[in-house]
Amino acid sequence: MDGRDVLLVMPTGAGKSLCYQLPALEDDEHLTVVVSPLVSLMQDQVDGLAGRAELINAQRSPSDNAESLRRALAGESRMLYVAPERFWAPGFGEQLKGKVGLFVVDEAHCVSQWGHDFRPEYFKLGEIARRLGVRSIFAATATATPRVAGDIIRRLGLRDPVRIATGFERPNLSYDVVPVRGERAREGALSALLNEPGALPAIVYSGTRKRTDETARRLSRELGEPVPAYHAGIEREDRAAAQRDFMSGAARVVVATNAFGMGVDKADVRTVVHEAVPSSLEAYYQEAGRAGRDELPSRCVLLASAQDKGLHVFFINQAEDAEAKSQGWANYRAIWGYVDGEGCRRAAILRHFGDRTPPQAEGRCCDVCDGPLAIAQAAKPRGSADRAATGGPGAGSARVPSGDVEAAVVAVVEAARPSVGRTRAVEILRGGRSKVVLQNDYDELPGYGEFSDWRADELLEEVDALIAAGRLASTGGRFPKLVVAEAA
Repeated sequence: MDGRDVLLVMPTGAGKSLCYQLPALEDDEHLTVVVSPLVSLMQDQVDGLAGRAELINAQRSPSDNAESLRRALAGESRMLYVAPERFWAPGFGEQLKGKVGLFVVDEAHCVSQWGHDFRPEYFKLGEIARRLGVRSIFAATATATPRVAGDIIRRLGLRDPVRIATGFERPNLSYDVVPVRGERAREGALSALLNEPGALPAIVYSGTRKRTDETARRLSRELGEPVPAYHAGIEREDRAAAQRDFMSGAARVVVATNAFGMGVDKADVRTVVHEAVPSSLEAYYQEAGRAGRDELPSRCVLLASAQDKGLHVFFINQAEDAEAKSQGWANYRAIWGYVDGEGCRRAAILRHFGDRTPPQAEGRCCDVCDGPLAIAQAAKPRGSADRAATGGPGAGSARVPSGDVEAAVVAVVEAARPSVGRTRAVEILRGGRSKVVLQNDYDELPGYGEFSDWRADELLEEVDALIAAGRLASTGGRFPKLVVAEAA
């Protein structure tokens, strides 16, 4: 209200939007511009403001956008929501110059290369705000570590900002990590979790668009009710319908990538499940935070597989920019420190964000403090000894004693010429007969075909576990190959 710059760090559902909407509506002399990254978030906010805010985005017609801008500039609306790339449209900024009092950067962590959702189009927002002659800048986020908070201040050029951080504790949420090994274990754990009493409504976060579609179809069959999928590859109308059905309760479960969530204000989500480990602890905290906005007990469950660890390493190695790779490894250490850690999950989250208050769970805290969830037992795979005893995968190996997968993988990687990547190594161990295998005499390698009764995803998980453990390494690049690391 006094025209100071502000950095607000406040948990999901705690009321960040109110903190800038109220002063915006109280200012009768100036327009407030809100820069937001997601159309669904902007639409929800504008709908809730009942005619006192306008929206401009690429999904509306040019005439509708022009009318919204006219109303905002004429003082008929107090707030104008826009996407950051709108400022690249010729003449747009010129029309706003001198008319903006408060310039709000929502989801401000997007401005930081150290944030989990960095967006290059956010980089120039501080410069744009000053060019417009704004009275003050208001940066709001739910997921800023101390380092990211400092980066936001620097990138946006905030001048002696009021810094408000209300803490990261969500006492009504419980945090559980459930180790899974193989797709069947992952699918079984997810199904068991969603079938427990009081588990719905639920959001299931998947790591890829393909998995999102597959999981939605499977859960729809198993639950006997519609389970929509939501990701950026789905037509806009279908995405909108999926969100609308979930928000209204017509669909009790939605399966989505991280394209779903930011700004989605459904208060009664009882369960958020990640069926793959996300790339950073900030991303996990924000997505898990969709649960329990009504402050009733809710669960955040992470299904963790060694295969996820291998995929993280793979994608980090693809980064060509040194700073991006460095940040990738920092994110990797944080999220896997959380997953593999032996201390309280809640305390680990609080410490990561620089919150030193003691954990304050109102009910269940986490699997470390209160013991594993009931589904954790069902998610456990049979060990190698069990497989050998029952004639399952890994049993009956002649050249590789006792189904020793590690020895077989390392032997293939050492002997294969030309060198092979993750999936080719798995193909060799399963006895594949592709053209590449036959041309390069991979069928003569030690271990060839010894695990023909294993599923590809099970073997791939063993390979990724060896990469994560430092026994194997990936060369990176467009076509990465495996090499035996010194530790092996």
